[in-house]
Amino acid sequence: MLASATDSPLRRALLVLALAAAAAPLAAQDRKPESAGPYVPTPWVIVDEIMKLAGVGPGDHVIDLGSGDGRLVLTAVTRYKAKSGFGVDIEAPLVAQANEAARKAGVAERVAFQVRDLFETPVNEATVVTLYLLPTSVPKLQGRLLAELPAGARVVSHDYPFPDWPHERYVKMDVPEKVAISGTPRTTLYLYVVPARVAGEWELRLPSTPPKAPPLRLSITQRPAGASGQAGTAERMADLPEVVVQGTDLRLTLPAGLAGPRPVTLRGRASDGVLEGTLDGGRWRATRPPG
Repeated sequence: MLASATDSPLRRALLVLALAAAAAPLAAQDRKPESAGPYVPTPWVIVDEIMKLAGVGPGDHVIDLGSGDGRLVLTAVTRYKAKSGFGVDIEAPLVAQANEAARKAGVAERVAFQVRDLFETPVNEATVVTLYLLPTSVPKLQGRLLAELPAGARVVSHDYPFPDWPHERYVKMDVPEKVAISGTPRTTLYLYVVPARVAGEWELRLPSTPPKAPPLRLSITQRPAGASGQAGTAERMADLPEVVVQGTDLRLTLPAGLAGPRPVTLRGRASDGVLEGTLDGGRWRATRPPG
């Protein structure tokens, strides 16, 4: 005996979708996505400069926060051969336009655009993030980008810098097409590189440390503006003259008297909860204390 239409799986699925659609407007009334600025199409010459400044290439997953018609993400994938891309915008017609452009370009399986709040969009899988937002919106993203993005990820902000996070490089240029958009041709692109998270306590062993000797203590404080730290023993800690973290690259300078009569500079990398590098033909290594 055939099941009636009212009992069919398709009918039940459509009913679920209908109920979800009916509930969506109620949820939207509770919280509307925050606008980070009006839609302003990025001139194509600036799109290319952003791609070059970020060094977009085959290994990258590019996220554009406030993607508009999708041109940055689509350019990253089609022209600069990025592995994949994702864009978000709160304007549904623009999102539909971007997804249609991805389909026409034959990259819909590698690129997606969604209607969603950029301030609530996860970015932890991105290697490159781009944004062109109001100066009041940019600071609101600083903490999330630093907390969620992997070390070494690149961020390019169009025209407006982050307040406390020093940029690695910047590009200034005049773009006549921007006069109709903003009243000025002036353009500045800021490049940021997410530093490895090295804050906290470490146990440091140098090549000269005897196998049975206790390790040196290393304590690092990290802020958006940079890092600082101390090193020494349980009895005496001294300030580090230099702590530099650039992506996963690390440079620490130990004060004189701690590892020799003169300051000693340690260069290495941070990865998987370990700091390590080479010094005088041997290896230095810092790990988190047990427990």
